[in-house]
Parts: sequence; structure tokens; C-alpha cells
Amino acid sequence: MEASITFKAIGKTFRGNTLLADLSFGVEKGSTFVIVGENGAGKSVVLKLLVGLMEKDVGMAYIHGKDISTRGDEIRSITGYMPQTIDLDDELTILENLEIFGRLHGLSVKDANANALDWAERLNFESDLSRMPQDLSHGKKRLVQFARALVHDPQVIILDEPTKGLDPHSRTKVWDILDKLHQQKTILFATQNFSEAERYADRI
Repeated sequence: MEASITFKAIGKTFRGNTLLADLSFGVEKGSTFVIVGENGAGKSVVLKLLVGLMEKDVGMAYIHGKDISTRGDEIRSITGYMPQTIDLDDELTILENLEIFGRLHGLSVKDANANALDWAERLNFESDLSRMPQDLSHGKKRLVQFARALVHDPQVIILDEPTKGLDPHSRTKVWDILDKLHQQKTILFATQNFSEAERYADRI
């Protein structure tokens, strides 16, 4: 199988602490790969390196054969990322948050709007599209972040604790969607929930 994500001898230190040391792994195209670990184990660091939010100190990393250090714009256009923390723009409505993200990742105005409406319907927050993020519950904000990661139809989906803070119904909905996307997309997620890792991942 062709590799979708490749990590080669990656190292990262921060304030004198080693976060990653000589980390290497590969994720096959059309597979679901999970990183499991406790808080502080470095899970989020791996994901942030892949999407360009942190810089590695040593090693090489590729997404679809593109070097993350030199071809960041191309990688961002094919990658959808959901962070663990809430980072919605509080000055924009929910619809605007989704639309602008789609536009930043190469969608036309029309397609960004259509995709935003589609995901809002699929995740049952269409009635909240005109509201501001601060007016939503934590769980609803997480669903919006999930939709935002998918709004531009990325080939690679990177999710940090995607079901954290969700009620059981919403958690099931998220996994149902990821199950449908499985094999069409490459999915990499981090979690502390080992039962979810066993249930939904091809490799742990």
C-alpha cells in the first residue's frame, strides 16, 4: 500500500524537554491510524507538526509525498485538522467560521457555503449557523470544529481527541461519519480512549 503519511526520525524539544525522540511511522492511504497515550505523551505534538502548527527540530515528514517543511500550502489544501482545544473565531458566526475555512482551503464561495450547510445538517447544528461561537455549548462547538475539518473535503483527516466533550449521541454520529469516510480518506486521530482506538482504527 502507498504511504499517505510518513514520519522519519522526528525529534522535537521544547524548553529543554524532549517531546519526541527519533519517532518514525507510516500511515497507509485509505487507512485509519490512531495514536494512544496519556496527557503529555506527545500525541498533540505529532498532529501539530503534521499540519504546520509546530516545527520539528530534526527528521523528515511527508503527507502524500510532499515535505511538510517546504510544501505547507499544498499540504494544508488536502488536510483537515481538528485541534483538541476550541479555536473558533468569536467574531464570526458559525456559518462564517465554516465558510472562511473552506475558502482558505481552496473552495469557491458557492462551494464553501454549500459544504458548510451540508455538514451543519448532517451534524444537526443547522439552527445554530447564525449564532456566535460563545453562544454554543462546548459539545456543539466541538461538532462545528469537526465539520470545519471536513468542509473542504480533504484527503487526509487529522483529529485530536475528536469525541472529547461530546455526549454519547454526538460521539456516535462522529464515528458513523468517519466509518463512512474510511477507505476513501486517510484518517489519523489521537485519543486516550482505548476502546475507541480498538473499535475504529486499523492500526494503533
